[in-house]
Amino acid sequence: MDTDGSFLRLKTLEAGYTFKGKLLDDLKITNMRIYFSGTNLLTFSKFKLWDPEMGGNGLGYPVQKVFNIGLNLNF
Repeated sequence: MDTDGSFLRLKTLEAGYTFKGKLLDDLKITNMRIYFSGTNLLTFSKFKLWDPEMGGNGLGYPVQKVFNIGLNLNF
């Protein structure tokens, strides 16, 4: 059994794009933004028994991944 507790985690990520142009003007929209955000998306670790961030306490719950997609509109 490998007991190496080192790990790398992508904890948070947010990416978005703001649209501009004539189509927005025609729809009377001054600003439109679409975005994606996520938490605990990736974990790289040789240790597979439980979350390496918990250290020696393997009785806790697994890490939850959270995904959000959104749209912001201003009229």
